[in-house]
Amino acid sequence: MAGLGKQMRGNGIAAIQRQNFEKGGKAFPDLSGDGKTTFKDVLIGRGVIKKAKGGQVKVGKVMREFKAGKLHSGKKGPVVKSRKQAIAIALSEAGMSKRKK
Repeated sequence: MAGLGKQMRGNGIAAIQRQNFEKGGKAFPDLSGDGKTTFKDVLIGRGVIKKAKGGQVKVGKVMREFKAGKLHSGKKGPVVKSRKQAIAIALSEAGMSKRKK
């Protein structure tokens, strides 16, 4: 066993990735899509935070309905004429909280 030296704790792959992440390296990919590798990306990668899926599809369908003049507020309510109201309905149906500015 001579020559092996002292084993260092925490020098595994995870520790190296953590060091690279702290230095701004690309140990973790940009999963949140904000252009930066942040702690949120790490949490998404570990499965702690779920990435939103499918909301845009529902918003698109509702906005097409509005454009065609067939979007109603409620089941049998009046036809929606305001674009802002149509966006609010679309986000509500898609389960997305608010429109980002």
